[in-house]
Amino acid sequence: MNRASRNTRIGERFGAAADQYDANAPAQRITAERLADDILRLPLPPNPRILEIGCGTGLLTQALGARLGPADWTITDISPAMLARAQQGPALPGRARYQVLDGEHPDGLPGGYDLICSSLAVQWFTELNAGLGRLAALLAPGGHLAVATLAADTFAEWRAAHRAIGLAAATPHYPAAHAIRPASGNLAGGVHSERLIQQHPDGLHFLQALKGIGATTPAPGRAPLGAAALRRVLAQFNQQGATVTYHLAYGMWKNPTDSGLKGVFVTGTDTGIGKTLVSAILARAWNADYWKPVQTGVAEEPGDTDTVARLAQLPPERQHLPAYVLQAPLSPWAAAPLEDAEIDATAIVPPRTDAPLIIEGAGGLYVPIDDSHMMIDLIARLGLPVVLAARSGLGTINHTLLSLEALRRRAIPVLGVVMSGPLSAGNREAIERFGNVRVLAEIPPLDRVDAAAVEALARTIAPLDECLAALDGPA
Repeated sequence: MNRASRNTRIGERFGAAADQYDANAPAQRITAERLADDILRLPLPPNPRILEIGCGTGLLTQALGARLGPADWTITDISPAMLARAQQGPALPGRARYQVLDGEHPDGLPGGYDLICSSLAVQWFTELNAGLGRLAALLAPGGHLAVATLAADTFAEWRAAHRAIGLAAATPHYPAAHAIRPASGNLAGGVHSERLIQQHPDGLHFLQALKGIGATTPAPGRAPLGAAALRRVLAQFNQQGATVTYHLAYGMWKNPTDSGLKGVFVTGTDTGIGKTLVSAILARAWNADYWKPVQTGVAEEPGDTDTVARLAQLPPERQHLPAYVLQAPLSPWAAAPLEDAEIDATAIVPPRTDAPLIIEGAGGLYVPIDDSHMMIDLIARLGLPVVLAARSGLGTINHTLLSLEALRRRAIPVLGVVMSGPLSAGNREAIERFGNVRVLAEIPPLDRVDAAAVEALARTIAPLDECLAALDGPA
């Protein structure tokens, strides 16, 4: 079947379900709301140019319209009937156009979009990563691609019911979440996933719900089951509990801008996690400058700039003064009022340098800087990849994976993790495997934390260009 015929068939099937879609789409509604919440955290410009692929009846369209301000919207779907339903929703703020489009092959679009988004539509692409790559090519510099799609464990219970009676389920093949990536250039970002379990009264209701949204269980080219076999599968499915899992993969990628700034942002899973030592090691390894934008706690201990300069043996010209220095050992947001100081996170600008720059944050990702911004907001705005400092011992897996997921929800690239403490091969393996990330180094307990120790550890770090190049490859 050629592409035009396939698109017509899919469009007609979804068009026939347009009037009943919303009543049969609780999982689709939940997914659209969660994707919209993720998109709201992105640093979009004022009046952004937005392209939505596969709008359906407008679940994501309206979720974004209610959250974002005025925008230049291009709303598309392969089905004219679905597009018409989406257009009947509340008016979007700004300018909106509606267009029938094959999202996998978005020919004729002008490009330059600040946001391209799609909720539970791209799983219909015949070649998912290639299609995502074509969409990514339409992004403006600094633009974001944000999609929700189905991953490998979706409908696992339905397949299990088939296997239990010796049959192979003709369900579509969905990729593993970690295998989803646009086949395009140097995009930064990644995928996080969740499992949404939906309870049905019985298997027949499950099949009717799929039909109600225009979906079918047989994969393309596979014949549906006969009546007798289907009854056996339904009986087994009901016996299992009539639940189905949606394995939802949320992809967030950013088209980088050429700011001329090269380096990394060092953050941690917690405070006191070893960010300053990690920063000193990286500065020494990469012959880099060092900058801490916001320094707190100087009433009780020296500032981190002095510590890094001593450990990494940095000359004065490679040390850059913080934008804010506060006395209390608290978050910047909590420390500033004690000194009648005002912090504006949006006014923090990195220093000019031709060398690589190591930027060290204060505390972890969700430490508040001012009334409106947290450390992760500053990281996203500065646009450098992250090195995440983590402890090696008990509890590190949970803390590290949560931090990695938070970064990926914002399309912030992660260069790698540095673990500190007694070596733990098991924890390292878990972080690399489940976090889909490299452990760049492990820092064992040190008898002395001095320049000699930093020099020795710096020799174990790969060159910066090698680490940056690896961002585009698998972990």
